[in-house]
Amino acid sequence: MTLQALFQNHGFDALVPSLTAIDPENVPDNLYAFKEAFDDLRRMTPGDSGGGQIDVSTEVDTDADGNEIDRCLHASGCEGDAWDACLAKEVIFGTAVGEEKALAQILWQMTFWGFTPGREGFRGDEPRNKYEKKAKELERRQFLNYAKGIADSFETEHLCLTTEGWKKYRQREAHRNRAKRMRDARQERSIARLKRMGKVQRLIDLLDSTDMRSAYSDHYFDYLFDTKEICVPEFYSRTADKASRAQYLFDNITAYFHQDLSGFTNVEMIIAYSNGNRPGAEELRTLCKAIFPLTGLVLDDAGQTIGGYSPDRAIRIHFSTDNTLSHDFHILLICSR
Repeated sequence: MTLQALFQNHGFDALVPSLTAIDPENVPDNLYAFKEAFDDLRRMTPGDSGGGQIDVSTEVDTDADGNEIDRCLHASGCEGDAWDACLAKEVIFGTAVGEEKALAQILWQMTFWGFTPGREGFRGDEPRNKYEKKAKELERRQFLNYAKGIADSFETEHLCLTTEGWKKYRQREAHRNRAKRMRDARQERSIARLKRMGKVQRLIDLLDSTDMRSAYSDHYFDYLFDTKEICVPEFYSRTADKASRAQYLFDNITAYFHQDLSGFTNVEMIIAYSNGNRPGAEELRTLCKAIFPLTGLVLDDAGQTIGGYSPDRAIRIHFSTDNTLSHDFHILLICSR
């Protein structure tokens, strides 16, 4: 059976228990994104498998004496590969496991580095703006506070120590006096502040590099640098027809998005669509019915809160074009306080 056939044979709800069991800490908060990936794969045309297969098997970890430590399900041949190529591969069941559990494992591994093909691949951690560069410089300086003089085991470029080098490093760190502890605390606060500002700058740079730039004026998001916390969830419709795209988002968000956004005082809602596919009034109302309750606001029968304000929080709606979306919607929420 090909992976495409396996996807067509099962609905997403049936995978949720097995999917959650793989990573109980992180999967529940991201089920909405797994649902988007699942539906994207179901409507995708298979490509060339290259003769590859997906082998679902049980991996057993043992200690030095051969005693079993742990066992887990694994799917080889799908992690990091192109999605359309994976869909064309034959799924081989190398262990006694149900199709739903196997498919959940495959979906989890295919989306391990991101929930869409555009996000697949390892992320480089090189600094991309002045704040991240400064944070990395401070981290290096803090590391060197206790690594200097371990020249025989210190690699300047990668900040690595040998086992013996780490032993000496930890000894020095454990014997810090009060002045050094206070210095380290100041540096850690500065690093955390700069990393946060770096994330804000990354977000602004990302928006400036896309067609979303038309949704707001220059320096519009500079106020984010003065906020204490930011949350940026995003949602895509993944439907075969334009008529159901707003309802798809409503159903997915209400069923699978569990984050509470009611504590944020400002929410920017950017609705992106391709040329000729701007949301109509009813679609906009459906989208707001899905999003607004997450932030503590509810539409009245006349939909009067659309684009409006409440005494203690604001939701601002922007519209932008992204011609890579076809008939789909992309909603980006920028929540801050």
